Amino acid sequence: MKRLSLAMAALGLLVPVLFIARAQRGAGTQPAVNPSDPVFWSAQRIRELTETMKPRVDPNTHNAGMALIPSVNMIYRDGDSGSEIHEKVADIIFVHEGEGAIVVGGKMIGGKQDRPDEIRGTSIEGGTRYSIAAGDSIYIPANMPHQFFVEKGKHFVIAIVKVPPQS
Repeated sequence: MKRLSLAMAALGLLVPVLFIARAQRGAGTQPAVNPSDPVFWSAQRIRELTETMKPRVDPNTHNAGMALIPSVNMIYRDGDSGSEIHEKVADIIFVHEGEGAIVVGGKMIGGKQDRPDEIRGTSIEGGTRYSIAAGDSIYIPANMPHQFFVEKGKHFVIAIVKVPPQS
């Protein structure tokens, strides 16, 4: 638990910076591996990135996202998602702004393979509902259904770190 808390605190400091290196390399040149040098995103930079995502929200999926580095994505969400399962990676989610909920566990309804190692469905039956707000974090193990919920007129901004399971 202490190790996870330290990792989450370090990532909270790290997440605002990684996008700067990508922006300096230009769009579309993101490497397939994480950088070997540290990258820092300030709280101000996260706010700037949030403002660039807000007008790009897809009305069908209720979100806009960007890769900060290959293993970290930032998502702006203003509506509910479908359910999803990542078969080979866990998610650590850090909430930067706003509020909503995440249902974790239970049984996925309508699940179909969407891409390699990822299943998408329509909903979840059962599971545990976690209310989330800025400053919160949650770990979702690999192979566990989860789904995001956002009340009408609200939004949240999250950073999702993809973590391969440890043996």
